[in-house]
Amino acid sequence: MRVLVCCLLLLLVGCQTLAYGEKPKDLAYKVSAFEDTVRWGALEKMVLFVEPNEDEPITAQEGLDNIRVTSYESSPLTKVSDTRWVQTAVIKYVLTDRQIVRQLVDQQVWESEDEGKTWYRTNPVPRFD
Repeated sequence: MRVLVCCLLLLLVGCQTLAYGEKPKDLAYKVSAFEDTVRWGALEKMVLFVEPNEDEPITAQEGLDNIRVTSYESSPLTKVSDTRWVQTAVIKYVLTDRQIVRQLVDQQVWESEDEGKTWYRTNPVPRFD
C-alpha cells in the first residue's frame, strides 16, 4: 500500500513539473513586480515592463488616473520554451468618475533574449476601457 501511495505522489509531482516547469527566478520577480504595479494602481508604469522598441516608443494609455483596480487574479506561469512563458490575469477595476465596475482578461507573454537574465512583456499591456 505504501508503495502505491508513493508512486501516486511521484506521479502527481511529476505532472505538475511537466505542466509548468521550474520558472526562472528573474521571471518570477518581474511578473510579481508587474502584478504589484497593477494592484497598487501605478498603471502608467505598466509600459516599463514591455520590451523597448527604439523605432516606436511606448506610451501609457490616457485616463489611467480614473481607474481603481479592485482585484487581480492570475493563473500560474506556463512554460512555452526556455525563453518564453505565458500567463493569464483577470483584472477587475472601477471607473471612479462613474462608479462602473469592469473586468478584463490580460493574456501576458513574457520573453527573454539573454538566456533568462532580463524578461519583458512582448505583447501590449491591457487597455482599460
